Amino acid sequence: MKRLLAMLALALMFWGFGFAAAEAAIPDDVQKLLDTKKCQVCILNDADLSNTDLNGANLKIAVLTGANLVGADLGNANLMLTEMEGVNLSGASLAGAQMNGANLPGANLSGADLTNVEMTQANLSDANLSDADLSGAVMLSVTLGTANLKGANLKGANLRGVNRSMVLFCNTTMPDGSIENRDC
Repeated sequence: MKRLLAMLALALMFWGFGFAAAEAAIPDDVQKLLDTKKCQVCILNDADLSNTDLNGANLKIAVLTGANLVGADLGNANLMLTEMEGVNLSGASLAGAQMNGANLPGANLSGADLTNVEMTQANLSDANLSDADLSGAVMLSVTLGTANLKGANLKGANLRGVNRSMVLFCNTTMPDGSIENRDC
């Protein structure tokens, strides 16, 4: 019952109040993730999970603000509603991950494999997606703001409802296969 109440309290913070000062990663949560690849509603702020095999992990509603996931394998992971502001996912594999409703403002996803990822209504404001592979991604109503998509591959991606007016494009492969060089 206490775990359920804790999950509810954390969910309320996500939906209504946002986050105040970020709390450091809870060591037990980090160990639980490494042992089981299941850590819903966990606090993993600033955790160093670089080059970690988290393929298929369940991190739904987890908090990973400022975490280091450089080169991590998060393929087919459940990252729905996760808080990942400022996370470093450069060179990470997120192929097939579920990221609907994830919050990634200012995240570094440069060179990341995001093929066939589902990230409907995710927030990628000001994220670095340079050289990322987003082919086949479902990005309905995603917030991009001034995200950097220079060198990214969006071939076959679904960008319906996405405002691209401030996004940086240079040598970017668009969903129809054309190359966009607007910001070179």
